[in-house]
This record gives sequence, structure tokens and C-alpha cells, in this order.
Amino acid sequence: MEDVCMPRLQKLPPNHRPLKETPFRHLPLGNVRPRGWLLNQLEVQAAGLTGHLDEIWPDCGLNSGWLGGTGESWERGPYYCDGLIPLAYVLDDPYLIAKAQRWVDWTLNSQQPNGQFGPKNNLDWWPRMVMLKVVANYYEATGDGRVLDFLDKYFRYQLEKLQARPLDKWGQARGAENILVIHWFYNITGHDYLLDLASLVFKQTTDWASLYTNLENAERVRGEFALLDHIVNTTMGIKTSAVFYPQSQQAEHLDAPMRCIENLMERHGQPNGVWSGDEHLNGTAPTAGTELCAVAEYMFSLQELIRVTGNPEYGDILEMVAYNAFPATFTPDMCAHQYDQQVNQAIANVAKRDWSNNGDWSNIYGLEPEFGCCTANLHQGWPKLVKSMAMNTADKGLAFHVYGPCEISAIVADDICVRVRQVTSYPFDEHLEFEFSIGQDTEFPVMFRIPKWAKGAQLRINNEESQHLSHGDYVTIERSWKDGDVVNLHLPMGIRVSEGHEGLISVYRGPLLYGLQITEKWVKVGGQEPFADWEVYPASHWNYGLILDTENPENSFTVQKGDYSRVPFDPHKAPVTLLARGRRIPGWGLINNSAGHIDQGPHHTEEAIEEIALIPYGTDYRGLGSRSANGRNGCSVQREDEGGRFQ
Repeated sequence: MEDVCMPRLQKLPPNHRPLKETPFRHLPLGNVRPRGWLLNQLEVQAAGLTGHLDEIWPDCGLNSGWLGGTGESWERGPYYCDGLIPLAYVLDDPYLIAKAQRWVDWTLNSQQPNGQFGPKNNLDWWPRMVMLKVVANYYEATGDGRVLDFLDKYFRYQLEKLQARPLDKWGQARGAENILVIHWFYNITGHDYLLDLASLVFKQTTDWASLYTNLENAERVRGEFALLDHIVNTTMGIKTSAVFYPQSQQAEHLDAPMRCIENLMERHGQPNGVWSGDEHLNGTAPTAGTELCAVAEYMFSLQELIRVTGNPEYGDILEMVAYNAFPATFTPDMCAHQYDQQVNQAIANVAKRDWSNNGDWSNIYGLEPEFGCCTANLHQGWPKLVKSMAMNTADKGLAFHVYGPCEISAIVADDICVRVRQVTSYPFDEHLEFEFSIGQDTEFPVMFRIPKWAKGAQLRINNEESQHLSHGDYVTIERSWKDGDVVNLHLPMGIRVSEGHEGLISVYRGPLLYGLQITEKWVKVGGQEPFADWEVYPASHWNYGLILDTENPENSFTVQKGDYSRVPFDPHKAPVTLLARGRRIPGWGLINNSAGHIDQGPHHTEEAIEEIALIPYGTDYRGLGSRSANGRNGCSVQREDEGGRFQ
């Protein structure tokens, strides 16, 4: 195995007293490296928008205010760096590292004697919160000592100024991002003033826990550009109380995020694992939009919630979002993205839709469809997911939270380096192998998350007898590990269906949502290739109902496995296809340029039974992830009997 021990910073310190220790602790950036299909995916990203954004988009170009220029000086430069730096160091890519370095150097050198930093023409606290995360990640990867002095000066400045100039607007909604880095820095330095600062930031931050633990509040939509139901604010804000929990040690702070998620999903949830928000919360209809920024930020929030709470359900949700909602909003080459995705997306073109307040370009694929925030902020999703796939445990062990091919390097027990290679095609395949490399026999715990859907999961160490595992929990293996140990984990991926909006059905296998495979027609409407703007039209029928055995839904499908493409989420080379039977529902057409309303039926059709193919939602441009057990064509399905009645 290639030696990946160690980056400059070998491990992160535990929580410094009086902060309560968390169940898990992040590994430093660079300690987890992608392999297999996941490496391909990050290399695709590097060759796409992330690797070239500064060359093609002025807001993150050389004239950016965050590079000393006269251009955009608010959040877009920091957003870009918040993904560029993790990607650069996760891939250990010299080209990307060089790109990232100029942003870091300018930021560190911009600090004024009083501690303030960044463009002088914009004093907003919010973009600086993002850049704090950037320099913290940079320090983890490099150990550059300038960062510690920089943060100390800035946090002292912030403590001095926040009373007279408190958080407002976006900073008030997103103060959790600030607290994360304050606590991170406190654990390194132990400076007492940082606890006062964290308390002050928490006090000035929106009380998301009180807001969305109330189901009535989760249902209410407050109007145009209301910060409290802005989807990105909600996906960032729901972690706030848990992020502060190590300091407050109030149980309700730890429990509130899951209650918020449950309420938001009940009122606005989508089959791809996240709630709707085409700028603002927009209900459960599978044609409501979900903004890309929200998906990326929700992934990060879930990673932090795993770390702080130890609740395995957050890992289940994270995989659902990361392997469905996130890839679904890009072209396979990651040279274009949508602002809003729809689970039931029959067409993606410049047209008016039933958004809360987004514009007509919101669901085309392009460089900057709608607001440019997503163009800047899309880059963090994959590399931060890789970083969080495994973490240290509080008892000096190792925990696996998100599965996928990777190599992990960690310090365990009494400063012993262990390397673990996770060999798998997950989430497309149910078999995972973990190969351990360690210099000496060492006793430490290893934890594996067993998803709720993985009924009948089994684990085997070397040639020992298999263990049958409970699903929806972690299994902990405490033993003396030796070089060459191998753990085989089998997570059975039974096919399951789930009812959602008005009885529509979504089809899942493992963590993946499946949608109808259809032929698409791409029409260029602007820009220069490969970063052009595209409309996508259906070139085959999308309005099918699914013939489903509701008693034994797995009997309605045949699993067909294909070859793996260098571009993992390629709809023309899907690694897994579910073959099923369906009928067209001619009366199900477009309304307001989206797949029309359809309920669970019954619906009658005289159309012939056809074989239809469902492919992973993340590979599917159009398809329905919700159908009347008939649908990305998302995945809502319409049930029907043999006589053609859908019910």
C-alpha cells in the first residue's frame, strides 16, 4: 500500500477542558485519500469547474477582492477556497495547491494591526467566517504557523468589536461556522478568551433549535428573501446548537438538530434526502426545487453532527444526500451545474416554474444559472465528504462513517500510525473490504456504521466466523490489530420503496435513489464549451407508471450490474440498473414547464406493458425519482395492477 502517513499535522487534539469531549474527532485534511471510483470523481471535479473557475469566472478571478483586486469582495472568493483547498490537499495535486496558495497568502498578508483581515471595502462578518474555515483546513494540511498567529489576532479583534457591531443578516443566520473554528482553535491553544467569544457568537446567532423544533414553524413560509426560511440558512443553521453543545453541555442543544431535520423533512422533504428550497422552503411536491448550495452545506452540517453527536442516523442521511442529491445537480464532467434540481424533472430549460422566487434559468445546466453563490460554493461537497469518511474516536480508535473507496491514515492508541485501505465499489455494490497496515500489533477500537436499511449485515475478520450485525447502529470491534488484518463487511442492498408526497413512491437500493432512464437532447443556449449553458429536453417518454408488487417490491425488479466508467455518474454507463415493468400514463404531462401533478391514483391507461430501466438518481439528468408507482424522472412512482389501473 502507498504510504499516506502522514500529512504535516498528524492528528487533531481532543476537546480542551472545559469543552465536553465529542464521540468523534476529525482526521486532519489529507489523512483520507480517495481511491477507485471516488478518486475518478474528484479528478473529474479538478478537471472541471473547480480547476478552472478562476480562469473563466471574474468573481473568482485575479481581480477578486480576496486577491487584492477591485472585483467581488464578499463571499464568492471564500466559498471557492472552501472547496478548492480541501480538493487540492485531498488529491495532493500540485497544480491546485499552487492555485490555492495565492488565496491563502493574500488573506494572511491582508491582516491589519488590529486583527481585521480581508477586503477593506467589505466589513461583513459572514465571508470571514468562511475564510476562517479555509485557513483552518489549510493549517491541518500544511502546519503553516502563520495561521495560528493570524487566528489569534482576528479572534481578539472579533471579541472586541462584536458588542458594538453584532452579527446581522447572513452572519447572524450562520454563526455556527464561526463557532466551529473558535472551538478548533481553542483546542490547539487553550486561550480562555475564546470561550467568551464562542458564547457571544452563539448568543448573536439565530436560534434555529427553537425555531424548527416547532413543526408549525417548519411549515410556515415567510416570504421573499426571508432569512429564516432561506434553504441555505436552514441547512447550515440546523447544526448550530450541537456545534455549541461541547461548551453549553445542555442536552437539548445536542438533540435539537434531529428534531429540526424531521420537521423540515415532514413539511418539505424530498426523496433525495434533503428538503426543498428554490431559494425558500417550498413543500414536498417532487417538482419543487432544491438549491445546490443547500445540498453542499447540508453535507457539511451532517459531517459536523456526526462528529459531535455520535448518532449513526446522520451518517445514513449524509450518504443519501452525497450519493444522490449532490451528483444529480451536475453534468457528469462537472463543467456545468444547476442552481435548482427537481426530483421529478422532466425538462430543464429556460422557463417559468413554480419556484418560491427563483428565476427562469434556475434548472438549466451552466456556469452561473441564477445567482452565482452556487458557482462559488459547489466545490466543497466531494472533498469534505472524503475528509469525513473516517474519524478518530474519543477512546483513541477509528470510526468509519461514510463508505466508499479510500485510504485512511490515522494515529490511534498511544501514537501508533495505522493505515486502512477501503476497497469497494460502494454505494453501487454491497461488499466492502478494509485492509489494515500497522507497524506493530496494537489494541484499539474500530467502529463501523451499519445503515438502517442494511438488514442482515455481516462482518468477518480474516478467516474468522462471520458476525451478524444490528442495523441502524455502530458495531465496535475491540481487539489487537496486526499488519495484514482484513475486515469484510457485507451490507445487503435490498430494494425498498417509500411513500412520499400524496402517496407517490420512490425506489431505493442501498443508499441510492433510482429514477427512470430516458434519452435526452442537449441544446446549447450560451457560454463557451466545456463550460457552456445547456437546456435538456426529453427525447423519449418520461411519464411511466411502475407495475409494483407492493407486498414484495423486490420481486418487481431485476438488478443488472454494468461496467464502471471513469466518469462515475454517467447516465449512459450506469454501474447499476434496475429493470422493471411499467405503462405510460398519457394524461401525465407538463404543467408550468414541470412534470404535472399526479397522485397515487388509481389511474387508468390502455398503454402496453413495457420494460423500463431505473438508474441511480445521481446519474440521471431527467427522470423521475418520485412516481405514481410510475417516475428523475425522479423517483416518484405510481403503483398499478396488471389491468392497467394505477393505485
